[in-house]
Amino acid sequence: MRGLKEHNSSIVAKAVTGPFRFILHYLWYSPSSSTLPPGLVRLATKQLNWQLVLASNGKLLAVVQDQCVEIRSARDDFGSIIGKCQVPKDPNPYWRRVAWSHDCALLAYADSTGTVRVFDLMGSELFVIPPAMSFPGDFSYAAAGLMFLEYTGSAQWSAELLVITYSGQLKSYLVSVGTNQGFQENHTFSFSTHYSNGITTAIYHPGHRLLLVGGCESGDSDVSRASRCGITAWRVLSGSPHYKQVTSYEDDISASQRRGFFRMPSFRLFSRHNSEQDGVFRMSLSPDGTVLAVIHFSGSLSLWDIPSFKLRGSWKQEEQPGFDEINPEWKTSLEKRKKIKDKEQYQSLLDVSWWSETALILARCSGALTVSSVRTLKNLLGKSCEWFETSPRVTSAHDGGFLSLECEVKLAHKRSRLDSSVTGEEDDGDDDSDSDEESSAKARYFGYVKQGLYYVTEMERFAPPRKRPRTVIKNYRLVSLRSTTPEELYQRKIDNEEYGEALSLAQAYGLDSDLVYQRQWRKSTVSIASIQDYLSKIKKRSWVLHECVERVPENVDAAKELLQYGLKGTDLEALIAIGDGEDQGRFILSGDLDLDDAPYEDFISTEEDIEQRKEKEAKKRQELLKKVDFS
Repeated sequence: MRGLKEHNSSIVAKAVTGPFRFILHYLWYSPSSSTLPPGLVRLATKQLNWQLVLASNGKLLAVVQDQCVEIRSARDDFGSIIGKCQVPKDPNPYWRRVAWSHDCALLAYADSTGTVRVFDLMGSELFVIPPAMSFPGDFSYAAAGLMFLEYTGSAQWSAELLVITYSGQLKSYLVSVGTNQGFQENHTFSFSTHYSNGITTAIYHPGHRLLLVGGCESGDSDVSRASRCGITAWRVLSGSPHYKQVTSYEDDISASQRRGFFRMPSFRLFSRHNSEQDGVFRMSLSPDGTVLAVIHFSGSLSLWDIPSFKLRGSWKQEEQPGFDEINPEWKTSLEKRKKIKDKEQYQSLLDVSWWSETALILARCSGALTVSSVRTLKNLLGKSCEWFETSPRVTSAHDGGFLSLECEVKLAHKRSRLDSSVTGEEDDGDDDSDSDEESSAKARYFGYVKQGLYYVTEMERFAPPRKRPRTVIKNYRLVSLRSTTPEELYQRKIDNEEYGEALSLAQAYGLDSDLVYQRQWRKSTVSIASIQDYLSKIKKRSWVLHECVERVPENVDAAKELLQYGLKGTDLEALIAIGDGEDQGRFILSGDLDLDDAPYEDFISTEEDIEQRKEKEAKKRQELLKKVDFS
C-alpha cells in the first residue's frame, strides 16, 4: 500500500508541477550539464567510467562497471567475485555514486538520474528508490553524496540512507532488510540557502556525527576561511530540523561584529557566472578523522583540522612537487605523444586518499601516483612517482596497502591494403603522381557536388560515404600497492629476474648481493663467461666450493673449467690472500682465467721440461709457504 500510495501521489505531483518545471528548466538553464559548476564538470568528465569503493573495514570492494557492480573479498586479495549486482547501462557514468553500509551488509548504487538501487552482498536487488524529479541532460538531480548512517530509533529499520543531490536537496530514507525489507522516507532538508549554486560533494564523519559538505567558493568576506572555500560542517540531530551548521570560532566572531549593524541584503538574479568559480571537487578524511584533505577545481590541495576547520596547509597546483612531470612512455609512443602538447590539462589532481595520518595518496590526470608527506607533499616513494594510465582511481590504505584502478585504451590497427583487396576493395596501384593528383582533384570536385545534391535532395545515393569505425580496446586493471621492507622487495626483484634493480637495492640498503649472483649462476650453463660473470662475484667461499664439487656441467670442457676454478680458489695464493684480509673473504682467483690457454699436453715434450717445471713449482711453493703465518 505504501508503495502504491507513493506512486499515485508522485503521478499527481508530476502532472501538476511537471509542465511548469519543464518550461522553467529549458528557459532558465542550458540543456547540457545545467546548473553544475563548469569546474566540476571539467574534472568529473576526466575520470574513469569505472569506480572503486572500499568498505570501511577494508574487507570488501565494490567495482562499478558499465552494467554491473562486482563485489570482491579481501580473502584472496580481491581476486574472485563473491557477488554481482546488475544495473542498467548509464550514458553518463561520471555521475554515479556507490556507498557501503556501516556493517558492510548493504550496497547502495545511484545513477546519473538520481535513481538509487540497494543490493545485498550476493548482488540481489532489494529495492529501488526513484528520484523526485529528473530531466535528460540535467545532472543536478544526481547524487553528490550517498551514505549510510546507523539508525537506533527502531529495531524495524536496519540503517538510514542519505541521498544528497547536486542541487543541494537531501532526502533521508529508513531501509530494512529481511522479511520486512523496504524503505520509507524519513525527512528532507535543503542546503540551497547556504549553497545557491548547489553542492559538489558530501561525506559523513561518523566520529563527530558530522556531514561535511563541499560546494563553490563564497564571496562573503564575513565568514570563515573554510566557508569561503565552500566547505561547511553540519551536525546530525535526532529531531527537527535534523541538521545544524557547525560554526567555527572565526564565524562566531564575525557574527557578533555584524550584530546591530544595518546590512543590505544581497540579491542574485542569475545563478550562473561567466568566469569559472573555484570550488570543492573531492574530500577525504584521515584514518583518525582529525584532518580533511580537499581537492579544488583549480587543482589546489588543502588540509583542514577537524572539527575546528583550521587550515593546516594549502598548496596551489604549481606549488605541488612534480605536478608537471610527464609519463616517460608518452615520449616513445606515437599514439600518446600528442598528450605532451596538451600536458597542462593532465596536471590536475583527480583523486586523494590517505596512506596514514602523516601521508596522502595523490593521483593526477596524467597517471602520476604518489604517497606524499602531509607537511611538505614530498614523494615518499622516491625520486619518481608511480606511473599508471591516465586518471587512475585509488582507495584508502588498509593492512599496509591500497588499490588502484586504471584503464589502458588502445586503437585497433587499420586494415592494410592486402586486407582491403581481399575484401574486394579496389586498389589501382598506379604510381604515376600526375594521374594521382588529377584523380584526387576529380574526387574532391565530385565529392562537393554530391554533398550539394544530398543537401538539396536528401537522397541516399548522394549521401557521403560513412567513415569506417575504429575499434577501441579498453583493458581495466586492478592494481594492489603494498608497503614492504627492502628485503622483501629485494627478494621479489630476484624472483621476477629483475637483476639490475635488485643489485641497485642491494647497494642502496647494504643487502647481500650474493643472492643475485647465485640465482644467475643457477639459471646459466657452466662456461668461462658464467664463471667470471656470476660465480667469481659470490663472496661466500663455502657455497662456491660446494658448487665446484657438486655441480655437473653439460660437457667435459665446462667441467674442466669449473674444477680448475675450484683448485685455484683453494691453493696457497688464495690462502695467503685470505690471511691478508683481502676482499673481505671473497672467493679469490690466483690468476685470471685465460681464454687462450693451451691444453696441458702441449707443454709436455721432454723429461728435461718436466724436471724444470717441477723445480719451478717447488721453488714457488717454498716462497709462498714462507709468506704464510701459521700462528
